[in-house]
Amino acid sequence: MEKIFYVYMNQDDPKKSTMKKLERYGMAIKISVNKIYNKLYLTPYSDNFLLNSCRILFHERGIVVVDGSWNRINTIENFKGKNGKKLPLLLPVNPVNYGKPGKLSSLEALAAALYIMGYIELAEQVISKYSWAQNFINTNIEPLNDYMKCNSNEDCIEAQDNYF
Repeated sequence: MEKIFYVYMNQDDPKKSTMKKLERYGMAIKISVNKIYNKLYLTPYSDNFLLNSCRILFHERGIVVVDGSWNRINTIENFKGKNGKKLPLLLPVNPVNYGKPGKLSSLEALAAALYIMGYIELAEQVISKYSWAQNFINTNIEPLNDYMKCNSNEDCIEAQDNYF
């Protein structure tokens, strides 16, 4: 069974934490940072893009999203894990970073990862918990569909360059 985990960094207002809300819905599990090692986790510091083939690792070990502030992103630069992946560029629709390529909320990053790995219904379920997020998939539908077809970092760079 696929599991969604998150590491909460205490960098933002906890009432606005998208991952805490998913936890309240029973859709995410909070873990400590030392538990990410073998799991698939999202980090902009990886050299490797998240690909559709990551779905195997997601199925076996789950995915971890770091719930923190973009203003303090450097605090996760040294997280240790062997399965860190970065997302290709997408447009956020969140109120804080609307329209700033790549500055996704934790919720948007999770939905994008799920979509790219082919878990489209699960991505839509995650997004459905926030009214402001409803347009995220529609706004990014073409790049998401292209990223889902990528088999390598080079494919992702080429697809990303078509949009950004």
